[in-house]
Amino acid sequence: MADAAAELERASADIPLTREAREVLTRAAATASARGPAEPTRIDVLTAILQQRGSLADQTLRALDLDPEAVAAQLPPPEPAGGSMPLRQLLVNAGREAQVLGHYQVDSIHILLAMMYSDSPTTAGPLQRAGLTMYDLRRHLQTGAGLAAPTPERAPARPERAPARPERTPARPDGALRRKPWPSLRGVLAVSPVFGAIVALTAVTGVLLWTGALPGFVGVLTITFVVAGWITSLCIHEFGHALVAYLGGDRAVATSGYLTLDPLRYTNLMLSVVLPIAFLLLGGIGLPGGAVYINRAALRSRTWDSAVSVAGPLGTLLCGLLIAIVFVISTQASWITTARVDFFGALAFLGFIEAVALLLNLLPIPGLDGFGILRPWLPYSVQDAATRFGMITIIGVFIVLWYVAPVRDAFFQTVLQLTSLWQIDPQLIGYGQLHMRLR
Repeated sequence: MADAAAELERASADIPLTREAREVLTRAAATASARGPAEPTRIDVLTAILQQRGSLADQTLRALDLDPEAVAAQLPPPEPAGGSMPLRQLLVNAGREAQVLGHYQVDSIHILLAMMYSDSPTTAGPLQRAGLTMYDLRRHLQTGAGLAAPTPERAPARPERAPARPERTPARPDGALRRKPWPSLRGVLAVSPVFGAIVALTAVTGVLLWTGALPGFVGVLTITFVVAGWITSLCIHEFGHALVAYLGGDRAVATSGYLTLDPLRYTNLMLSVVLPIAFLLLGGIGLPGGAVYINRAALRSRTWDSAVSVAGPLGTLLCGLLIAIVFVISTQASWITTARVDFFGALAFLGFIEAVALLLNLLPIPGLDGFGILRPWLPYSVQDAATRFGMITIIGVFIVLWYVAPVRDAFFQTVLQLTSLWQIDPQLIGYGQLHMRLR
């Protein structure tokens, strides 16, 4: 069966198939293998469709007063060497049918439709002789109607009667196919070696600070620990954006490598990593990076568009809560001692940075995620202006935070209130910040 299965796998590559369609192809491959080292033919595939009980194709044929078993009994034997049309072309035609009907996946019903094309006479002939037409199949899928009524000149005379009560429109049988399927995450999620190295660096420097093994290098270790931890949180933040975008319909984030947590995959390494680190070292401000490109036109809805913007701050919040859990446990277990103050000072400052980034990113200002949450619901003129001037507004925010003392004081006071909820001592934050410079 290996050769037949491999042939079908090649034929169906890059074609989104439903579970039922894959079952049909697998059954056809098994039938072909039973004959020997032969490729599965269109007759094999059609036979598998007609034998698949309960499928949409089976339900459609029965709704059109056709017996799938009787149709299968009239099929000719499998044609040698796959016939005149490769299976790949058959599935391409099925994909074209799905696209025309507004369906997001190729089902066995689309393969059945493709078997009625003129370039597939081996299967089209028996289906037509059984009384099936492409028009009837498509019409039933879209309306739930049965066989087309006979033409007026052939219609039998009927006695006149009072107009019947209008019947309720039946539900569309293809309703499930008209909904975008949830994408599979298998094979698209991965942890890049770069991200693994950054996490390992954070862990190693954290252990050295905890044990006090290198007392003469507290400054270097603190800077390395905070910067590596901050890059880790940036990766998680952007991964949140990319994961929700993928689930929401933007498959390009997977091919771009955004689901691997690799910061080197970001569209703009300067804005995404270098500048945030520079701002971190200069003023202790968690600058949110504009890292991943999202094709918002591919998203399912405006709600998903907003959810993509929410997902980044949720990733940052997750990092902050993990730090908060460490402080809650450490306070109860009395782990915060003089011998470990260097570690907890560095961790407290990292928690402070996470809080800064979280609150800053939620501001409803163009270029930040807070505005991104609102953007899909605003007029297009406002969205366009925000896209063009987003970077300018972000620069304006940092100028205000840097030079306007009342605004800066109010903002950082709010940040300290959040870190207090996380049970992070402000004195430890200050102690960690003192070591954020080389000496």
